[in-house]
Amino acid sequence: MIAGIIGCGNIGTELALFIDKYKCFELKYLCDIDSSNIKELQTRLGNGQIESSIGDLITNSELIIEVADKNAVKDILNTLDLDQQGKKLLIMSTGGIIENLNLFNKIKNCEIYMPSGAISGLDAIKSVSGKIKSLTLTTTKPVKGLENAPYLIKNNINITKLENKKIIFEGTLKEAIEGFPKNINVAATLFLVSKFDKIQIKIIADPKAKTNIHEIICTGDFGTITTKTDNLPSKNPKTSYLAVLSAIQTLRNIKNNKKIGS
Repeated sequence: MIAGIIGCGNIGTELALFIDKYKCFELKYLCDIDSSNIKELQTRLGNGQIESSIGDLITNSELIIEVADKNAVKDILNTLDLDQQGKKLLIMSTGGIIENLNLFNKIKNCEIYMPSGAISGLDAIKSVSGKIKSLTLTTTKPVKGLENAPYLIKNNINITKLENKKIIFEGTLKEAIEGFPKNINVAATLFLVSKFDKIQIKIIADPKAKTNIHEIICTGDFGTITTKTDNLPSKNPKTSYLAVLSAIQTLRNIKNNKKIGS
């Protein structure tokens, strides 16, 4: 199966190296807005992968792996004949799906995979979808993982000199996606699984934190589901290493046509 990767940063590089090591797909195309990222990855792989535009990559790949940003997701979903070609899509930037639900809902023939990323408990929450009364997500991150977020800039919030942890945001999913576009894929994935449109989001900046923490509390007639993940950051402080491992496991599932869980 011919694969292409959109986004050659930290996660994209890890996935490319995994594919190259285990030969689970034929990785032929690489796309990134920064050509230097592509060249660095080409050097590490050494297998003649082709630098490609996003359009050509989508056309020529059977498996499209998106690890870039929400704009790349929009470009993928906007491809006119995408659905007719029956591609397989792995989408990491799930915030881009939330912002383009009208396009996403039109896709009927593609197989779309969204890794669980940096959180746990999605199978359980998926099982109780439609019976949820409340759903909250509290995310705690080191300051470096939240710096320069649009919400902080807009509201003139300086977190670089914090001495103790501080709640910097409380609001809805829509507000969180707009204010923290590089930190909110966890919340977007939670919405897509739960289909609950009243998720409450809390974001905490902690200058003493060494990990990214995601806590979920889901209540309903079924009882209460509580999960907590305490994740080491990847090389990109905005991304948890668990998100990388989750994407790798999703590639294994695609290759083996096997999946355990709901």
